This record gives sequence, C-alpha cells and structure tokens, in this order.
Amino acid sequence: MSPRRIASVLVAAAATAAVLWLYGSRLSRARPAPPAPVPIQDGKTINFSNGSPEVGDSAADKAALAAGVKAIDEATRTITFPAEATPTPTR
Repeated sequence: MSPRRIASVLVAAAATAAVLWLYGSRLSRARPAPPAPVPIQDGKTINFSNGSPEVGDSAADKAALAAGVKAIDEATRTITFPAEATPTPTR
C-alpha cells in the first residue's frame, strides 16, 4: 500500500471517530431528568407544559375540570354494556 493511501485511510478513520464521539456525547447530555412525582390532588390540575409539574387551583382550572367532567358524562350517558348470557355447561 502506498503511503498516500495509508494516510487517507487514517484521516478518514480519525474523522469518523471524531464524528461518532461528538454524536455520542451530545446524546448523553440531551436526556432530561425525569419529572419529580406529583401526587394527584382531587379538583386540581397538573401542568407539565414548561417541563416541570405545576399544580393549579385557579378558577379557570376548576371551570375546565367541570366542563371536562360534563362532556364525559354527556358522552357516556347512553352507553350500556349488556350482560353476557350464562354459559351452559358442556359434558
């Protein structure tokens, strides 16, 4: 092999190693920490939009909860599940 070809292979290998190292180091720094556990509180909202949990108890939050409960109740008012027939024993 010629010295020129050996040099080009070494440069390509060094460039590939540098790119892989940069890619790997950025992935390890990009992972955010998991959010802290927040206990569910009746009648309150939890907002994760800014990346950390915020418990809300404002009048707007209460109105949104009431509207959501009303919409769920209206949507499920007519839903029924018929009872399954009792299976007959087989011999």
